[in-house]
Amino acid sequence: MSQIAIVKAFADLPDTRRRAGQRHHQALCLALFTLGVAAGNRGFLAIGDWLKAHHEQLVTLFQPPSGRLPSYSTIRRTLLRLEYQTYSGCLSRFFGIQPLPGETIALDGKVLRGSYECPTNDPTVDSHPAIMLGLCLHCGTWVDSRTL
Repeated sequence: MSQIAIVKAFADLPDTRRRAGQRHHQALCLALFTLGVAAGNRGFLAIGDWLKAHHEQLVTLFQPPSGRLPSYSTIRRTLLRLEYQTYSGCLSRFFGIQPLPGETIALDGKVLRGSYECPTNDPTVDSHPAIMLGLCLHCGTWVDSRTL
């Protein structure tokens, strides 16, 4: 198999899959999954279609043993046994992302509901004004939750 940087990024992850039936390297499965998602595929069937559509180019690029790529179901089974914290750690190192102390990084690109930037580590700091002001479901008016 070719030594491509994204495959190397996942090479040191412990493989928790059963030894029986391991035809494809875990690092290759994770690299293809990551590239498939980055290409805009949502779901394993879409990734499978993407693998079929670009089969020749991916085989030429990755040079897998026996010239075969893993199927979408193989990639899915690999992900089911994976520890996501180690996967996200490999991704952050590959992309050069270093979280700051106390920073929350959403891996899916979303912001956590109700989160806001707090310039200090003071646990007594007031919430963001958008959180403090809420719609009262009982009377339908906007209220300041600090007065409740």
